[in-house]
Amino acid sequence: MISSKRTFSFLILGTLLLLVYVHEQIAIFQVSYSIEKKERTVARLSEEYKNAKFRVAHLRSPDVLNKRMKAASLDLTTPKDRKVIKIVKPQIIQEQTTKTALPAPFQFQSWLHFIKEAQAKTSSKG
Repeated sequence: MISSKRTFSFLILGTLLLLVYVHEQIAIFQVSYSIEKKERTVARLSEEYKNAKFRVAHLRSPDVLNKRMKAASLDLTTPKDRKVIKIVKPQIIQEQTTKTALPAPFQFQSWLHFIKEAQAKTSSKG
């Protein structure tokens, strides 16, 4: 009777341990699949970023800008001297500010200085 109870408890304990082991293995596979999925997403987004960066660089290139300027019939040339109006910037006269006198130091500060001096001294016991 005792041996059958022992055998039955070992079977239950073994079954529970095997269930925990299988559960952990399934969890490991799920985590590995999610990591793989996220790595693919990162790779795809990185590739899209590189493509977008290339397109922006292409759109900013002088050749493309020149073609777009000609297509919009913009005639951009350097201005002639008679077309340039020079504006003189007025100088700002700075007023001298009067320095306000600082109030007399508070009397308590002298006590703090005294305490600082007293704490700095050490005894000269040999």
